[in-house]
Amino acid sequence: MRFNNGKFAIATLMRAAALATWACGVVSGAIAADAYPTRPITLFVPFAGGGSADILGRVLANSLTETLKQPVVVDNRTGAGGLVGTSLVAKAPDDGYMLLLATDSLYAINPALYGKKAEDAMAALTPVAHLAEAPLVIAVNSASPVNDFAGLLKQAKASSAPLSFGTPGVGTDHHLLGELIAKSGQVRLNHVPYRGAGAALGDLAGGQIDMLITLVSTAQPMVAAGKIKLVGVATTKVYEAQPQIPRMGQILPGTDMLVSYSLMAPKSTPAPIVARLNEAVGITLRNPSVGSKLAELGLTPTGGTVADFAKRMQAERKQREGIIRDADVKLVE
Repeated sequence: MRFNNGKFAIATLMRAAALATWACGVVSGAIAADAYPTRPITLFVPFAGGGSADILGRVLANSLTETLKQPVVVDNRTGAGGLVGTSLVAKAPDDGYMLLLATDSLYAINPALYGKKAEDAMAALTPVAHLAEAPLVIAVNSASPVNDFAGLLKQAKASSAPLSFGTPGVGTDHHLLGELIAKSGQVRLNHVPYRGAGAALGDLAGGQIDMLITLVSTAQPMVAAGKIKLVGVATTKVYEAQPQIPRMGQILPGTDMLVSYSLMAPKSTPAPIVARLNEAVGITLRNPSVGSKLAELGLTPTGGTVADFAKRMQAERKQREGIIRDADVKLVE
């Protein structure tokens, strides 16, 4: 009987010790969040300088520096479709001082195209906050008789040869949108991947390709010059930055395709620190000067809770992986 009581006492002590350890972890995490940050933070942007992700990262870093009272420094680490920078943050200490400026391609596309390495990198990260979104648009040559998305679908169905569409590359959101249009609209399209926006815009203006799937900010200079025009925006809702662009989702349901930007951290970053960062991002996105800078990029600020972002990640990944599977998209064409 005393033996049983001894076992009970030991079990009780073990439970008490576990509870104490958990409580200490909660308290230490809360203390860390109260003090955080105490030194500079590095925001890794896994894409080249000058693009929308890089510019957004620098706008975010400048604003977070003011809010968090510590320098936030942007570090561009490019390569393998963003996998180089993503892997670097995935292996970083989980203390909130190394963060990732992510696009939906990193978590919704790369795992399906790059396999286990990309999957493991994303599994080692945790969502912090959604930052902004930008719908893709379809541009055609200004001399084209097509003026809206319905007219483009009509032209594609009547054409004896597949219409060509340019994008920044294989496996991009832009490419996947083209494949989605082809399947949903039951039309034939021929993908033409480019390495840079300049060459793609030049070929569109010169009539070498039938259309280009791009971002508004990329197309706008050529639109302003009267060389190309926008005939569709990949959303069902009104695109407030340019409400006159025909909405593709109204003509072909399910063709919403928003390029998504977000903030992520190493997987085991304490919840209080994640909450602190999420709060700081919210303050940044409500700043009118930040909003105007994002508008110049064609971006709409989003924000929201960590849970909202996690739910969005799942939906975006489901959509992109479905397109990749149905169209049998491969990295090498």
